[in-house]
Amino acid sequence: MLNPGETAVLSRGGLLIGTQVGNIQYSAVPETIKDSMLTADGVPAIFVIPPEMFSAERGISLAELEFPAYFNFFLKKKRITIVCRPSQREGLVCILSRSLFGPVEIVRDEFRSSSTLDADGLLREMNFFCKNPYKQGERMVLEDIVEIREFDNSGTIEIGPRTRLVLEQDDDFSVVEDGIKRVRVPAAPPLPPMILSQDDRRIEFHRPILGVSVIGSGHGFDAGNKTSGFIVWIDGHGIMIDPPVDSTEWLRGYDVSNKQVESLILTHCHADHDAGTLQKIVHEGRVTLYTTPTILDNFVGKYAPLTGMTQEAFRGLFDHVPVLTGEPMFINGAEVTFRYSLHAIPCTGFEIYKGGKSLVYPSDTLNDPQSITKLYEQGVLSAERRDELLNFPWEHDLVLHEAGIPPIHTPVETLNELPDDVKAKMFLVHVSSQQLVKTKNLRVAPTGLENTIDLNASREPIDDPLEILDVMGRVEALSQLPLARASEFLRMIRKEEFKAGEQIMSKGEVGDKFYMIISGRASIVIDGEELKSYSDYDYFGETALILDQPRSADVFAKTDITLLSLDRQDFLHLIRGTDLKERMSHLARLRDMPTWPLLCSNRQLGASTSNQLTQMQQIMEPAEFAAGPLEEGSVILIETGKVEASRNGIIISIFSDGDIVGDVAVLSKKNPSPFTFTVVSPVRGYVFAHEEISQFLYKNPGIYMKLRATLPTTTDS
Repeated sequence: MLNPGETAVLSRGGLLIGTQVGNIQYSAVPETIKDSMLTADGVPAIFVIPPEMFSAERGISLAELEFPAYFNFFLKKKRITIVCRPSQREGLVCILSRSLFGPVEIVRDEFRSSSTLDADGLLREMNFFCKNPYKQGERMVLEDIVEIREFDNSGTIEIGPRTRLVLEQDDDFSVVEDGIKRVRVPAAPPLPPMILSQDDRRIEFHRPILGVSVIGSGHGFDAGNKTSGFIVWIDGHGIMIDPPVDSTEWLRGYDVSNKQVESLILTHCHADHDAGTLQKIVHEGRVTLYTTPTILDNFVGKYAPLTGMTQEAFRGLFDHVPVLTGEPMFINGAEVTFRYSLHAIPCTGFEIYKGGKSLVYPSDTLNDPQSITKLYEQGVLSAERRDELLNFPWEHDLVLHEAGIPPIHTPVETLNELPDDVKAKMFLVHVSSQQLVKTKNLRVAPTGLENTIDLNASREPIDDPLEILDVMGRVEALSQLPLARASEFLRMIRKEEFKAGEQIMSKGEVGDKFYMIISGRASIVIDGEELKSYSDYDYFGETALILDQPRSADVFAKTDITLLSLDRQDFLHLIRGTDLKERMSHLARLRDMPTWPLLCSNRQLGASTSNQLTQMQQIMEPAEFAAGPLEEGSVILIETGKVEASRNGIIISIFSDGDIVGDVAVLSKKNPSPFTFTVVSPVRGYVFAHEEISQFLYKNPGIYMKLRATLPTTTDS
């Protein structure tokens, strides 16, 4: 145990603090339990919640208490104590209730007559798994598992006979024991370290027609591995399945663009499956989320209070495609069928068919014939539901199956009894290799992009033109072209490939081509220094064509790269009659100003991609502002000068060089902002057009969340 007043930063984030009543933990980020489990004193029983429960900077929860609660309740047979501010109680109750017990209601109209399960059947299964193991026949309630305690009106709480926590004016808190202030804890808790790109991890990777790249294969208490999550590749486009935390950085470490993985499947709302989902949603661009209406409602109900947003505003961060279980649907040209698994809260698995190959993933489920039969005999399952569960589709080319501790997971012993021909095409997730020591021919799914499982599905003749049209739709500069131009685009386009290090364009040469990146990375170099790098669906070379001037930079293939190119005349013909020439001319003019380094140095935008920063350059206009109030709804980027933000005459923030100023929450609303922004020192900078910055933030919810967290912002009502 730490000595009173001692602290220790956990490697995955969060802080342990020694007190006379034992260690307490400040902040709980996803997977932090994997660190505390390895300490000499084990998982703490007291957790203190930071003033903000969500880190917009990293896109992660700072109040992920589900697994510490499970650990203390099921292994230590005691509750955890959560210390929070009074304003946080309601949100914490909602977050924990959704995590531990599932949705408040089942969306009844999502079930079709062809389904073996209806809303009442799903409720019966949930109720069965939620029985309190220490109170015969009783259903668990939140108070069985956690005790939520609040700081009192004076900002003090007693956590032991001689130990209390005291809030300071700046949101720090102090541990006071026997009247002595042992330690003062900063309000901002330690966050997990970022995963940085590593050159030795960059590999030549060809995205499969149908395949799987496993990010993590462990379970929620597996200290040595990431929790289970993977990418299903369909026609070269990735769909993240229950991504672990920092999955987007994991991809970046392999130099794979996030724009190749713009979809998500959320199977259920346990922390080891949904913790990285919100992070992916608020990363680059706008994502499409596939899940059932019931699971979506649970997800929104859990994470809206965490972020401090209304449910309506939170749903606006992503595009939801409703899934109806048992009915095939098409995703990226593959046939996908979802079905509810047998689990403690609503959870879906799926089957995917593409190019003559197929795979199945049941997600978390109790796939044990003996247990399924017993549940039928007890009246929990209908005969139709029993038969569906017993007839698991082992015939697929790839079986990605979970294994864990019953009754909410499939016992390893059950899977060990399967025939060898099934085991030969099966990989396990949600399991540690230690659990397989006494088994025969069972394998943990290999992690890493280099271990991608390619099912070698057949490529169809239409796939090549579809790939080209996909680029046309995703390249920002061309995405607004009318559909009628698609056939012209297909006839004009050429595919070009360059090896890493090869020069694509030379500074000073005549511009004769416009380039779009299918895959790989290009380096933009001026006077021997890299200014920026571009990746999938970025474009370059347009300035020289539009302005009829020499190339202004050298461009090299930073990795092996595949490009689509348009000759100058074809490019100008394609954009004729649109506003693209004017927009690109504007962008060229802004690029001649110090906009790029200014955007890169901004605290909210510094981690943005080149594509996002280019989009912002397109909607900026240079402007100067004299002393006095800014116009209502203005959003500006300050190059030099100073602006004060006030409410009811009280100054709450001061902004200066490099800062963005404005109330982003009112951009898409008609309500006026309660804040006044006043120029106190003449400002030179850039103003963002109201409608265009609204559209940009809609397409880039991660940047919206960062601005919302750092600017004076109204509620998202």
